[in-house]
Amino acid sequence: MMRRIPFNTLYTAEHGWLKSRFHFSFAEYRNPDNVHFGVLRVMNDDVIAPGRGFGMHPHEDMEIVTYVISGELTHEDSMGHRETIGRGNVQYMSAGTGIMHAETNEGSIPVHLIQTWILPREKYLKPRDGSVRFLEAERDNRWLHFAGPDGADTPVQLHQDANLYAAELKHGHMLTFEPGAHRQLYLKVMEGEVNLNGVEFGPGDAAEAADETLSISATAYAHLLLIEMAKHQKA
Repeated sequence: MMRRIPFNTLYTAEHGWLKSRFHFSFAEYRNPDNVHFGVLRVMNDDVIAPGRGFGMHPHEDMEIVTYVISGELTHEDSMGHRETIGRGNVQYMSAGTGIMHAETNEGSIPVHLIQTWILPREKYLKPRDGSVRFLEAERDNRWLHFAGPDGADTPVQLHQDANLYAAELKHGHMLTFEPGAHRQLYLKVMEGEVNLNGVEFGPGDAAEAADETLSISATAYAHLLLIEMAKHQKA
């Protein structure tokens, strides 16, 4: 079973320097029928203006993964880390017992990013964070498996049974993804257009799927983010 989530149906938050689309309840958007999908609690599609950003603020008991689509994002935190990442790169935090961080755009063009929050399997863990840089070739017409559960052979390790993948497809190329038994998927079209299981998807659209193999054909260039997790899993 698959459900398409059109980009223009997502809640929009406009703050001048920040334009956000919320896939799930977040901040001022409260919808008891749209709180999470499995352990995926937040997916925000953010565009941050040059010279602006989020000042120091706290997080706890959440696995946070930020994927930069365009521009450059600077991260600074209470653990003494400061770094800037660009297109196709990932910043992650296991907030655990608590961490403070800031996310700013110190560049000259807007930053476009997708931030996901995943519920951890347990609370009060020791905080950790970092960033990973990838070559475009690693996701060129194939899935780049960049995050997985503790012990997985992935550069980002999550305190949860969930996996994250990215891919860039050239026009006309195809990819499939077959979930295991009792698994579910959330696909985000970050850029471009695809035909997904016979349904047309445009930029920003998303899909929920369970018990179904995804067959994806790029009807234009396409840049994808995929989250795979246990079906109906709770933290």
